[in-house]
Amino acid sequence: MVDIEKVSMTAMEIITYAGLAKSNYLMALKDYKAGKKDEAFKKIEEGSAEFAKAHEVHSKVLTDEMEKLEPQVCLLLVHAEDQLMGAESIRLLVEELIELYGEREK
Repeated sequence: MVDIEKVSMTAMEIITYAGLAKSNYLMALKDYKAGKKDEAFKKIEEGSAEFAKAHEVHSKVLTDEMEKLEPQVCLLLVHAEDQLMGAESIRLLVEELIELYGEREK
């Protein structure tokens, strides 16, 4: 049987890490636009570290589900996965924008 409390806690962990990742990515763009390139790249690295934590937790949920052959789904987990995908999308967009800003400066 699904332990909804455990799944909810895991979902909150993913949401937290994904949120931190998104914040770092957006701060990186702001720093880059302000001419603080080193800080911007550091923020992207920090965001990627948080994203990796979220991804690791998410992978564990998927592994647990496969091993138990029991769905581990709740609305909060769906929201967590959405936040994880959003963080990845923001990272990709911020990296592209930074590249465009860099080309414009040449």
